[in-house]
Amino acid sequence: MGGKVRENYLRRKAARLGLSLKKSRAKKIHIDNFGGYMIIDPYTNAVVQGSRFELDLEDVAEFLDEYEQALKEKVKGNG
Repeated sequence: MGGKVRENYLRRKAARLGLSLKKSRAKKIHIDNFGGYMIIDPYTNAVVQGSRFELDLEDVAEFLDEYEQALKEKVKGNG
């Protein structure tokens, strides 16, 4: 899967899980911005993962898979 295609797929997956994927717009990498991605909760505007934009697409995919699994287990436990 190409970079932009994968990014869009992960954006949609994050949205289905109630999260949002934000990409750094920094022109230069610095201590507070590594030029990658951040996952946020759009309802509280809280950073869930990647507070310094240090995530790459593989990190995002891994986090979303784990988050989705945790939600499924939580739902299953309440059923």
